Amino acid sequence: MRPSRRIVRIFAKGNVDVRDSLLWSKVGGVLQWNGINEVLRTRHPHALARVRHETCTRLDLIPLPGETPLLAPPAEVARRLPAKSHPIDRQQRTAMFDEPADVVVLSLQSAATNALVRHRRDGWLLLPDEIETWDPELRAWLAQECEYAGLADIDVVFGRLRQLIPAIEERTGAQVLVYNLNPLTPGEVTHCWSGAEDSIKLRVQRFNLRLAELSAELGFSIVDVDRVVASAGADHLKVDLFHLRAEGWRLLAEEVVRILEERGCLDAAAS
Repeated sequence: MRPSRRIVRIFAKGNVDVRDSLLWSKVGGVLQWNGINEVLRTRHPHALARVRHETCTRLDLIPLPGETPLLAPPAEVARRLPAKSHPIDRQQRTAMFDEPADVVVLSLQSAATNALVRHRRDGWLLLPDEIETWDPELRAWLAQECEYAGLADIDVVFGRLRQLIPAIEERTGAQVLVYNLNPLTPGEVTHCWSGAEDSIKLRVQRFNLRLAELSAELGFSIVDVDRVVASAGADHLKVDLFHLRAEGWRLLAEEVVRILEERGCLDAAAS
């Protein structure tokens, strides 16, 4: 009798790091890496991952169950502005809590690196995604109506994560995995940090440390992108701060599978 296939339901809330490692990575329309199921076919041929991906504007803006976003742009603004990778009407909403999952994957990338703008009068926030592709009229409107709001405060981000992770576990029954971020950019050779205290590299390192401390407190798993990339060689694997080559995405998918094995998510019994 043919064994039942184990379906692993993964909700991935993040951007290029979670999408390209778990779903697929394309460069110039050419497939480079075909996601976590490539690893499962070899190591767990009777398991199949069903990955639902949702982009993440910033971790601190993810609403808790039953919570109404307070800083979301009004509907008329959402309809007016371009719907790129981060559609305006969904930037502060999520389907994460709508149905059970076996695994929920989050990422520090958005919280550490995404800068937002704030409406000068009403205070709502948005990420002007791919703004260089917007029509000049819309860019001018944004400059007139909004001001730079900057990056997320680290204490605010981890205050939200401290609430969010237990809520995910309780509402969905899922194991929670959080990607950290490797801070290196290929070719970067900084040796003195005077005047560079606010660099993205140091900011990422601070976020990684806080994530490790929160993992010790709450017991969730970290997908240690920093270690995986450093072990294999950042100059070899990385294209820029965010993007890896196909081998890098494969290594991250293998690390996710290793964690799922240890968490019992790939046990043979069918779900």
